[in-house]
Amino acid sequence: MRNSYGFRVRGIYATAIAKILMDRGLRPSDISEKLSRRLGAEGEGYVDVTVKNSDDDKTLLIIVGVPGAVEEAFNALLSVLKRSLYRGPLPLYMVFRTSTVSQEASGCYVETPIGVNGFLRDRTCYKGEEMVATIIGYRDDGAPIVDRGIYVVGRHMILLDKPVQKISEHIRDPDVILELKGVSDMILRQGLGVSWRSSAARASITELLGEVEELRKTLLSISEKARSSPRLEPLYTGEGIAFIQLSPDDMEELDRIRSSVAPTAPMHHILKAYSENPWVVDLLDGIVASGADPVAIRNGFRRYVLDNLYRGAEVSILHGKPFEKPLVLGKGRLRIYLEDGGKIYMGIVRSIAGSGVYDGLGILKERDDKAFTVVGEDTWLVIHGYYSHDARLKGIYVNINTKPVIVYDTTLKICYLDLEIDAAITEQEFRVVDEKKFENICGKPLEPCKRARETLERVEEKHSELWRVMSNMGKEILARVEDEKDPAQENFKNLIDIIRNISPQ
Repeated sequence: MRNSYGFRVRGIYATAIAKILMDRGLRPSDISEKLSRRLGAEGEGYVDVTVKNSDDDKTLLIIVGVPGAVEEAFNALLSVLKRSLYRGPLPLYMVFRTSTVSQEASGCYVETPIGVNGFLRDRTCYKGEEMVATIIGYRDDGAPIVDRGIYVVGRHMILLDKPVQKISEHIRDPDVILELKGVSDMILRQGLGVSWRSSAARASITELLGEVEELRKTLLSISEKARSSPRLEPLYTGEGIAFIQLSPDDMEELDRIRSSVAPTAPMHHILKAYSENPWVVDLLDGIVASGADPVAIRNGFRRYVLDNLYRGAEVSILHGKPFEKPLVLGKGRLRIYLEDGGKIYMGIVRSIAGSGVYDGLGILKERDDKAFTVVGEDTWLVIHGYYSHDARLKGIYVNINTKPVIVYDTTLKICYLDLEIDAAITEQEFRVVDEKKFENICGKPLEPCKRARETLERVEEKHSELWRVMSNMGKEILARVEDEKDPAQENFKNLIDIIRNISPQ
C-alpha cells in the first residue's frame, strides 16, 4: 500500500481545505504552527500537492503538484464543494514536439497533445516552425501557455535546457539566496537553467546537488527521445494543475467545515474573499471564540446591510467570471429595494458610458442611456434593463449566475459567480447568448450548470411578462422621486414576483 500524498495549503481557505483533505486520507506535510494546533496534526514528509487561492482572484482555488496527488485532492474537494465550477486536472510541464499553426503580433499558437492550441509568447516565432515545447501554465481562457525547450520538475527546482535562473519570491533569507546562486552558477556553466522552488530554502546543499544530477539525467533522456519522437507525443509530464472557481454558497460550506476545528463567524470566507477590510473577520472570529452566538452575529450582519439600504446609496456589482479575473460593473445608485420572505431585492440605476452596442443585444448605446439592474438574494439571475433618455425600454439582458450575496463594505457590494449562459430579450425576440462558453465550463453535470439550464428555460417562458413589466416601469424608474411613496413600488413587486417564479429553489 502506498503512502498517502502529502499536501500544503495556503491562503484564506487553508483551515477548511486542510480539514477536507485530511478527512479523505491525504497527509499534511507543510503546515503552519497555528494550523497544526487546530487540526491536531504535525506536518511531515514531502509536499506532493499544494492548494491555494489565487492572488488576483480570492474566489479561485489552484491545485498544483504531482499528477496523482492533484487528482486525489481535486476529487476530495469536488465531493464536498458541489456548487462551484471546476477545470482540470490538466497536465503541467508536459514536454512534446510540435509546430506553430498561426502567428500574431505577440507570439504564436502551437498544437498541443491535449487538443487545444497553446500560446507561445515569442515575437520571433513563425508559422510552420517546429520545436520541442513545454506547457508551463494556462491562460484565463483555458489555453495552455507554452515555452520553447524542456522543463523537468523536482521537489526543490525546475531544471531547464537553456541558461536562465529564477528564485521563488517566497525565499527571502539573504544567506539562502546567496547559496542558491552559487549552485545556479554551476548549473548555468553546463548550459542549463534553474528555477528554484520555495522548498529549496529548507534543503541541504547535498540534497540540492543530488537533485540537480537526477534531473539532468532525466532532461538528457527526454532530449534524446525528442529527436525521433512523433509530433504531439507526450515525452514527460512533471505536474498536474486544477482550478476550482468557488461560489458564495460553497464559501459558506467552507465556513461550516472550518467551524468544526476553529471558532468561525458567519460569512467568514465571503468577507475574506470580497471585503476590503478582511481584518474584521478575525475580530468576529474572536467574538465567536468568546462565546457569542453565531446566529446573533449573522442577524447583526443583516441589520447592518438593511440600515445602509436607502434611495441613492452607492452600489458596486462584482461580476465573478469563471477562471478569469472578476469584473466590477460600473457603480450605480440604489433606486428601489424590497425585503420579502427574509430576502433582499434591489433595483439599481447606472449611467451608461462609452459608445458602441450593448453586448448580446446588438443595440446601439446612446447618450443619456440608463441601465436598471435587478438583483435578488435567492435568485440565480441578474437582470439588466436598458432605457433611452425618454424612458423607452431598448432591451433586457438576463445574466444567469449563482445566488448573489450582499456585503456592506463602506459601499453596498453585490457578489456572484457568472455561469456564462445568458438571455437577450427585445420586444421582438428571445435569444440565448454565450451557449458555447457555457458548454466549455459545464462539460460535467455540476449542480450550478443544472440550475443555469433550468433558469434559462424559465426565463424563456416568462420573457414576455418581463418585457411588459419592465417596459411599464421606465418612466417610474427614471423619474426623480421626492415623496416617501415611490410610484415604482407596485411594478417592482410585480417584477420580483416574476423573478422569484423564474429562479429554481
